[in-house]
Amino acid sequence: MKIKICTFNIRCDTVKDGINSFSGRQDLIRREFPKYEADVIGFQEVRPHVHEWLEKNLTGYTVVGTGRETDLGGEDMAIAFRTDKFLLVSLDTFWLSDTPHVPGSRFGTDQSSCPRICTAVTLLTRQERKLLRVYNTHLDHVGAMAQAQGISLVLSRIARDDMRYPGVPVVLTGDLNVTPDSPVIRNITAFRGGVLRDITADVGNTFHAYHPERTDRCIKIDYIFTNAPVGDSESMCLTDTEDGVYLSDHYPVLGEIEI
Repeated sequence: MKIKICTFNIRCDTVKDGINSFSGRQDLIRREFPKYEADVIGFQEVRPHVHEWLEKNLTGYTVVGTGRETDLGGEDMAIAFRTDKFLLVSLDTFWLSDTPHVPGSRFGTDQSSCPRICTAVTLLTRQERKLLRVYNTHLDHVGAMAQAQGISLVLSRIARDDMRYPGVPVVLTGDLNVTPDSPVIRNITAFRGGVLRDITADVGNTFHAYHPERTDRCIKIDYIFTNAPVGDSESMCLTDTEDGVYLSDHYPVLGEIEI
């Protein structure tokens, strides 16, 4: 069966974005995003009120995830999945730190002040009874060491879960804050002899900061990695815009796998 996967940095809500603050983008997201019929979506930079908005406006989806701060507030890495297509088997949020299940924890190296998390779910298709594991994360934007530590922790978690769910397809979505030539990406593609591949490798730049015409400032930092076969549809950036308003300062990226 074919599964459409999306990674979507929805951008933290800030008034300095002007017409592209979240309140300015809501209508465009509500009208245009559903037409892509994503089955599973990994969101980044989801503030609590945005999480609530997604729950109310993503009709037909279940939205899960918790905030990254000590009190479980703040930004979360929400995962949304089609309620009519999947059952939730397991859900976990872990912090990218030396103490992964201590809320608000972070690495003590060169990490920014931001805690970083990964949301992990195991889903079961309702009709075919097939399992799918999804990991959604947002690596640090400052520290190269913290980025390396963060992705190593995520990959270690994937490896550990392999023992619990052997042979179950894996998807890793996220804003990794690194370009394709970085050590982080090489670490992912070298994992277990190269089982994970970037199905978004050919989509071009994904971060545009609301100015895609400034090509010298636009980069690819959003990814979908998987060990599942790729579907027939080519991966693509979702470039919808209207009167200078974008879905986000990142293009959401859509890919298709088969399980």
